[in-house]
Amino acid sequence: MSNSRFKEVWKIGTNYIDYPLVYGILILLFLGLAILFSASSVTAQREFEDSFYYVKKQGLWAFLSFLAFVISAVIPIQFYQKFSKWIIFITIVLLLLVFVPGIGKSVETYYGRNFHRWINLGLFQFQPSEFAKISIVIYVSSLFVRSQTTEFELKTFGLPLVFIGGVLLLIVAEPAFGTTIQIFIIIIILSYIYGFHLKKLFIVFLSLLPLIAILIYKVGYRKKRIEVWLDPYKFRFDEGHQLVSSFRSFNEGGFLGNPLATGYSHRYLTYSHTDFILPTFVEDYGFLGFFVLFSIFLFVILRTFVLLKRVRDPFSFLLGVGLVSIIAIQILINSFVVTGLLPITGISLPFVSYGGSSLLTVMISFGIIINITKKDNLL
Repeated sequence: MSNSRFKEVWKIGTNYIDYPLVYGILILLFLGLAILFSASSVTAQREFEDSFYYVKKQGLWAFLSFLAFVISAVIPIQFYQKFSKWIIFITIVLLLLVFVPGIGKSVETYYGRNFHRWINLGLFQFQPSEFAKISIVIYVSSLFVRSQTTEFELKTFGLPLVFIGGVLLLIVAEPAFGTTIQIFIIIIILSYIYGFHLKKLFIVFLSLLPLIAILIYKVGYRKKRIEVWLDPYKFRFDEGHQLVSSFRSFNEGGFLGNPLATGYSHRYLTYSHTDFILPTFVEDYGFLGFFVLFSIFLFVILRTFVLLKRVRDPFSFLLGVGLVSIIAIQILINSFVVTGLLPITGISLPFVSYGGSSLLTVMISFGIIINITKKDNLL
């Protein structure tokens, strides 16, 4: 690449699409597969006699996700605004299907509770709650632009609140409480950006605290997670094992990583290829690897926000901010959970944790963002 071409690529808005953002996304996609292999190879060999088992499945999802990324990057943004009501309706239907025997897949956890989070399509399964994040952002962004008011009016917001509340209740019932909180935070962020008074939003937040407390302390496994979070070493031989092991993995990784762990055995964490993949990565590659990974995350997130500041269309702006905020919040929540700053939520690390639905959702989100930040849409 010539020097002039290099300078052109890194000028925001001078290309039809922003190549540095695309490069960052693709680097994270491939880097995630490499990190997943290191974290999952021993478990995969032990359970399936194939150390590539998880990475091959994730690789297929990565391919499908890339196709979805390309498709969502060319679908006109007006499509999402025009069909936002249908999108939220289809989301509600999908969330209901997880409870239908023969279609929904139920998994019993060691807490003694059945989780209804997946729709089983035979060859693969997916989580509608992951796609609900995108649906909510599309619907709320369209609602705000359509209503053109920052005052709460029942005739304007009454029915939409029923739809949004229905989505949140269905996700809570699965249960996927962490996802519910994540979506609620995004709604608050979009409301504030659109122009709702911060004082009113704070009052809404305070009014919901009793409900959140009830949902935590009246449900056994959530209450247990709070107890484990407050004193993980007390429960280190059962429910607290994963969190305590996470602390040890961070400690073992040091600055450059533990060469004895890389690719061979992770001595502490079990099933570390899911939401606790970050401490395993640090155990392998140390805080230097952590710094590199999060530098790429930070570049992609900040690059997106810089581009979105120049978007002219109000709907596109709200949609883009909502989508990138979902991903940024998910990175923060996962990082805070594995370091003990937040209770365990089951929120995955974007691009890195094993899970096709999460990867597909992230790539669709970035495909829409690439579409929004095309040169033609910028000031």
